[in-house]
Amino acid sequence: MKPGLAAFFMIVLAGFAQAEPARPTLVSLDYCADQFVLALADREQILAVSKDAERRFSHLRAKAAGIPKVRAAAEDVIALQPDVVVRSFGGDERALEFYQRFGIRTVQLGYADDVQGTVDVLRAVAAEIGQGVRAEALIAAMPGAAAETGRSALYVTPGGVSAGQGTMIGSIMAQAGLSNANIGEGWTDLPLERLVQAPPALMLTAFFGFDDDATDRWSVSRHPVMRRLMAGAQVIAMDESRISCPAWLVADEAQAIAKALK
Repeated sequence: MKPGLAAFFMIVLAGFAQAEPARPTLVSLDYCADQFVLALADREQILAVSKDAERRFSHLRAKAAGIPKVRAAAEDVIALQPDVVVRSFGGDERALEFYQRFGIRTVQLGYADDVQGTVDVLRAVAAEIGQGVRAEALIAAMPGAAAETGRSALYVTPGGVSAGQGTMIGSIMAQAGLSNANIGEGWTDLPLERLVQAPPALMLTAFFGFDDDATDRWSVSRHPVMRRLMAGAQVIAMDESRISCPAWLVADEAQAIAKALK
């Protein structure tokens, strides 16, 4: 390439670089928001993540290492002077107007109750922080649905709560090729009497040993009938860090369940 032509292209490329808008600086206020910020943002964009960013239930906790942590208190957030605050449930909603007065934009995570819905949430957050390309890469890498197995599964937690129809857990089951043995709508109590009459062959468990308060002596998980049912079933322990937030990570959990069935 001739020297003059090379210089021309350098000037054009420099112009494009200057025209590209700067990506906003970010603070995330809770561990759900952390997952989106840690997965999508450049590290230099992130001023701070939540105090829970490295806890066991935060899937991307390793990426949070070395990044400052912040309380969700408005005064602490404003002191960092971010361009954008990303939140799911963290912080006081009354502070959002306060942030606006300081020129800080708030991105509220949307809600998804099925695997496909997490794609929309991911794209929406990415658009707000200038990371659409990265979001599309994450979406392209999401595992597809497994073939139907003809099997059903029951979701079990230590406190005796199960997931019925219309829940994210039910959607994860469908993605893994399973049907939901819980025919109720939404979140329901485990019906021990019905389970005794028709013991489930497959159980998906989560949060066992995760919270001592959830497994006290009165918990359903300690009931001798429940223990007998679990002993007679195939039990697959779910990764709580992939299901504690309605994020694209649930597709990976569905894939892990499908593999555990084989």
